[in-house]
Amino acid sequence: MKAKRLLSMGLAAAVCVGTLGLAGCGSKGSDSAENTFSWWLYTDDGAGTYYNSFEDNPSVQWLNQQYWDTENHTLGTADNGSELHFTFQTPIEGSEQDNFNTMIGTGEYTDLLDMSLIADPMGFYDDGVIMEITDYVEKYMPDYVAYLDANPSLKSQVSRTDEDGTTHYYYVANILDGPELPWGGFVYRRDWVVEYAEPTDYVWDWDSDYVKENGHPEVTPLEKAKEQNNLNGWKQNEVTEFTANQGEDPNNTYTDNVIFPSGTSDPLTISDWEWMFEAFTKAIDEKGFADDSDAYAVSMYYPGYITTGDLVSSFGGGGGYWSVDEDNQVYFSGASDNFRTYLDCLHNWYEQGWLDEVFETRTGDAFYMVNMNGTNMGKVGLWYGLTGTIGTTIRATCEDPTDQQNAFVMACASPINDVYGTADQMYKDPDTFYQGSRVAGGVALTDKCESRSEEELAALFTYFNWMFTEVGSDFHTFGLNADQLASADLDDNLYEEYGMDAAYTKTTDESGNVVYTSLIDTSLDGNAFTAARMAGGLTKTGVGEDIGYSIDRGYSNITEQGTNEWARYESIGAVSTYTDDIMDGEDRDAWDKAYNDIYQWWGTVLPTMIKDGVTDESWNSMVDKLRNDFNIDQVTEIAQKYIDEIQPR
Repeated sequence: MKAKRLLSMGLAAAVCVGTLGLAGCGSKGSDSAENTFSWWLYTDDGAGTYYNSFEDNPSVQWLNQQYWDTENHTLGTADNGSELHFTFQTPIEGSEQDNFNTMIGTGEYTDLLDMSLIADPMGFYDDGVIMEITDYVEKYMPDYVAYLDANPSLKSQVSRTDEDGTTHYYYVANILDGPELPWGGFVYRRDWVVEYAEPTDYVWDWDSDYVKENGHPEVTPLEKAKEQNNLNGWKQNEVTEFTANQGEDPNNTYTDNVIFPSGTSDPLTISDWEWMFEAFTKAIDEKGFADDSDAYAVSMYYPGYITTGDLVSSFGGGGGYWSVDEDNQVYFSGASDNFRTYLDCLHNWYEQGWLDEVFETRTGDAFYMVNMNGTNMGKVGLWYGLTGTIGTTIRATCEDPTDQQNAFVMACASPINDVYGTADQMYKDPDTFYQGSRVAGGVALTDKCESRSEEELAALFTYFNWMFTEVGSDFHTFGLNADQLASADLDDNLYEEYGMDAAYTKTTDESGNVVYTSLIDTSLDGNAFTAARMAGGLTKTGVGEDIGYSIDRGYSNITEQGTNEWARYESIGAVSTYTDDIMDGEDRDAWDKAYNDIYQWWGTVLPTMIKDGVTDESWNSMVDKLRNDFNIDQVTEIAQKYIDEIQPR
């Protein structure tokens, strides 16, 4: 069947090339059908492999057979609902931008536009390409409006508020209900912690009144608390020796009794990290790696920081570049005391022999692939890695025979600073790191919809609203449940072909928590079975604290633990998170120039400051140059203008 589809796709492509280079010219649900909207998608994943056009996607087929109850803003029946059909146009792979530009330039665009290539929605509105949809959103999308009202930081990103305080909508957003599923973050050698770390005699007492109220002991780290004879918020550590049990399948059965100085089973603080570094140094010495430049306790990206923030934001917040605080005030954090404290911390790590001594020379390494030779051979204690690094993977490439049997990598969140600087830099959640925005595109209505009847648009916006209900979000995220699949009249039933009765199950575990289990084999392209590419809905991520449910993606237990650690905090501190889609023209040029110039310069300056230490003279000189040569204050004013408009925090 697949061979036939591929052959058919070749014929279809020959026809579609003559029409703006489009693939997926359409099959079921043509524009002649009642209440049909054409939709331009950036990509459709499955065409040519699983089916010929996106209309043949099983979730889309089901969707095109539904009726919409416009009075109650949900699914209806043939008796009380309106029909709604979609056809799709998708570019041939590799021609997306050219296709989009040609389509817009000629005016031969569809009714609905995927927002993937629309960086400035207001510019498209001003040019008359897309229409304002405020009246329809407020009339037919109560669930969408309620969700945005409950999440004002998201609402400010997907709507505009005029001087009178009136909210305007120009597209329906695609929103993630939590942080984007991470693909990478900090990882460390858990087996080295078990074998070489000494349990501290005291740990944080999370049941104490002081820690309950303040989130930390009165004095940290432990050495300082002992010096001041103030152990308020600390308790005796009951664990005196660390042990581990790998079980039959370590990636799913590994357990240990490690407790960090912070009183947690996962590293929480800077002092937790430094406690690990001491253990990593012991391991490196014992294994004979001490003279190897690829062996050290902790990696660092060659400029001395990661441009997305990450560890930088552990010292009071901010990612090094333009950041926004909880009062929606923009500041250049690279000129702040927070950033100086970060540099002071790294200088100490260098002096202690923990930090990679030649980090600045690894200019060819991506921040998530620093010194792969050292990490793969089991010579590094903590680094920025990918999900594939977690667990037992590096055993196959470790140099040390013991590590070949026992190496075990676990993930950890960015740490909270409890050691360096003043109260302004301590005990603050990190707020800026490599994490996708919860606003993940959307869909806009073009001016071609202005001639549509109220009834047609009511059905369309009722569909959009349904995608923000519990059932609609399930469909949007996972695909067809068993009841939906059984009710669908499908041509070329892809689910049946791959032996599935549904795309997922929704159950309740022993603790009463909802568990979604994907039934789509991970070797398949999951999006080919779902309507996830139809942006404009609430996507479940299963990531983050207090999410209220979990998703069983078929990952190992240790990978699930790792992705949850990486998503412990939400990235809300970077100005660019909120302004990338709306800053343009001269403002964008000024922003980009300052950012790029600073990046190039810092790569030559910061490594020296980290190694030599920061003095008042070197710090003031750097800040003066940032202000006078790189215009950080002027760019701050530019960014503040946009932040004032959207008020994200």
